[in-house]
Amino acid sequence: MAGAACLVFVILAALMYRAVAVRTTQQFDQMLQRQAALALTYAEHEYGEGESVVPEAFSAAPQPMPYDSVYQITTHAREVLYRSPGAPQAVLAVDDALGYADVQAEGSWWRVYSLSSEATPLVIHMASRLQYREALLSQMLRAVALPLLFALVLLTALIAVVTELAFRPVRRIAADLAGRGADDLSAVNTAAMPLETHALGVALNGLLARHGAVLARERRFTADAAHELRTPLAALRAQAQVAARSRNDAERRHALDKLQVSIDRTAHLMSQLLALARLEPGSSWGGEQGMQPRAVVDLVVEGLAQAARDKHVTIRVAGCVEQLPGAAEAVYLLVRNLLENSIRHVDTGGHVTLEVRTDDRWVILEVSDDGPGIPSAQRAHAFERFYRVPGAVQGGSGLGLSIVARAVELLRGHIELSAPAAGSGLVVTVRLPLRDTEAAEAAAAPVQRDHVM
Repeated sequence: MAGAACLVFVILAALMYRAVAVRTTQQFDQMLQRQAALALTYAEHEYGEGESVVPEAFSAAPQPMPYDSVYQITTHAREVLYRSPGAPQAVLAVDDALGYADVQAEGSWWRVYSLSSEATPLVIHMASRLQYREALLSQMLRAVALPLLFALVLLTALIAVVTELAFRPVRRIAADLAGRGADDLSAVNTAAMPLETHALGVALNGLLARHGAVLARERRFTADAAHELRTPLAALRAQAQVAARSRNDAERRHALDKLQVSIDRTAHLMSQLLALARLEPGSSWGGEQGMQPRAVVDLVVEGLAQAARDKHVTIRVAGCVEQLPGAAEAVYLLVRNLLENSIRHVDTGGHVTLEVRTDDRWVILEVSDDGPGIPSAQRAHAFERFYRVPGAVQGGSGLGLSIVARAVELLRGHIELSAPAAGSGLVVTVRLPLRDTEAAEAAAAPVQRDHVM
């Protein structure tokens, strides 16, 4: 700020110097012109009277002061008839030019105004030394420069004081943050901050609040995961001990089969936990926008083919669109968990249908099955983590629909649960924005989780 102030003062001083120099030159020139006109009027009068051009008394006039003007009276033939005290002997004119001119004579530069008489052969050359003008201009500028210099020093001191006072709250915040522990995310005090830095404090508090929310979700996620993993790990340990104490091959084979089932369930739970972690805020995405729907569906169906064959479940895919909007990984997790959830909960020999269609605004993914469904009273809790429908025969991690809901939220879409028009089962309808405009509108509001009764 002090450097900027110095630059402004230098520019101001240059402008003032130019303005004063131009104005001073104009005033001196106008004075020369008036004096020349007055002297010529007097000389014409004396010449008309037939007298001497200048009275003899003038020849004894004292030497002029340094800032006084001098003059010469000449004829058009450049004959000097009279020169005032202090005027050079050489004619102060460039050839026969009239008006203003800068002339060098007797080692000095003169500013000359030449004026010719129309009625007589007289010419007046009124002059003043340029060095005297420059000296006078320097005195005037020094008189102005000293107050400007004092003002600049005072302004610099005031800038230092004001800056110190303005950033003192910022330094307090920096010291406060430096002395905090890693888990202290309380808001900083912005009450004493000036207006210029108050927005910084508010933004910092917003960042701390968002970071605190992320840490809270991570702690909750870690606690839930630890709680959910405790039971399957204990079951694995118990089944391993049973297999180790088996007395024959049949008992050992039975224990190992149960151990394998438990391992599969634990691996599935870990896969679900990792998928949910990838969908948490702050996770990085590859930036891929949109992918071919058939590629997504084929990849998901191929991955779930063995699970469907084990339960003799038929997966039917209907409809198609040119492109599914959104990041590829989020779309894949969305489709996979919808189909996997349906396969897990339908009875043996059941049916699962995936239909993809579009309307004016949305790409619609609808997954329906003929399983037991979710009672209307329980649908409000279906998207909660680790929630399981009471009385459900098929076990699960309770994370499938939570992953689906988080993926839909990232894709700026809507999701709803409903029952089929006839029979039992569950219909999950997901709407993803078809164009960027709809995505922007959906981004303004949180994900809609509609539970159709």
